[in-house]
Amino acid sequence: MAIMAAAVVTPAALAWSQTYEQNVVWGAGSTKISNANSITSNYVSFDDFQGGLPQMGTRLCDSSGLNCNHWRWSNTGLITDERNIAYGVASCKANSGNNYLVYVRYCATGNG
Repeated sequence: MAIMAAAVVTPAALAWSQTYEQNVVWGAGSTKISNANSITSNYVSFDDFQGGLPQMGTRLCDSSGLNCNHWRWSNTGLITDERNIAYGVASCKANSGNNYLVYVRYCATGNG
């Protein structure tokens, strides 16, 4: 009598991350949007290489693009945004009121 055991394997959830902008110079109002996925963090690193205090912002929007968090702004050079969204996109933006160019080291997002 042969006994067969069936193993049910559930794949582990894979962590996802994306650097969706990197090493660019942005003028006021420039923006970039990530690919869509489940998102639990969004990070922006930037430098005010021309002086002044340019601001960068980050936010998340659902996959329709209609429901978005408020922009989280900073002029300190780093934004750590750990808001989350079940499925949608992350974005980073140079404030439209910036009087100086900003060097964007990276805009990165992920869920793990």
